[in-house]
Amino acid sequence: MLDRQCLWVKTQAGAWVVGQSSHDRDVYFIMTGHLRAVLNMARQDLIFTDMMAGGFFGEMSAFDGAPRAASVFAVTDSLVAKMPGPIFVELMFSHRPLGDAVVGTLIERVRAMSRRVGELGALNVRARVHAELLRLARPDRDDPRRAIIITPPNQSEIAARINTRRETVSRELNAMERCGLIERRRGAIVITDALRLSAGIEAASEA
Repeated sequence: MLDRQCLWVKTQAGAWVVGQSSHDRDVYFIMTGHLRAVLNMARQDLIFTDMMAGGFFGEMSAFDGAPRAASVFAVTDSLVAKMPGPIFVELMFSHRPLGDAVVGTLIERVRAMSRRVGELGALNVRARVHAELLRLARPDRDDPRRAIIITPPNQSEIAARINTRRETVSRELNAMERCGLIERRRGAIVITDALRLSAGIEAASEA
């Protein structure tokens, strides 16, 4: 039923899907691919979130009619289903599974944003780099102390996630490698002691 309300759009990697401050009210459901929301700022774009198949975006403008809060572009070739905002709002209240999914996603986004705002306000740059690496990592099944980032983002992307400069990220990664906190391998970064890294972040937040 929901797919009949949508226009299906193929988007090439690197293409913008929506622009920050635009006034359309469409909601986009990601069918395939990888998209990224960024906040356009004077010095550099700040990466807000990455979205994969099964995600959606645009719901805020559908509800309040305000301009878009962020821009979204395709990291990889993607397929999205575009639904007019008024239809989305109506279905939110008449189709319970959609309503539950939207509310659950919004709660997750608010919690994630609260954590990021707290980090930006309370942590120095070094601790923010550490926190972002932990956020990107997954536990190593063979060693519970270790965590692995598969296909890590480049240094510019990490900088755009934590509102700093690429050179600062490079300097911190090199320092972490010298101290044995990380190992850089082909296509991966290994955090050698995730608990130690977490403890350092907590100490920095209390300083």
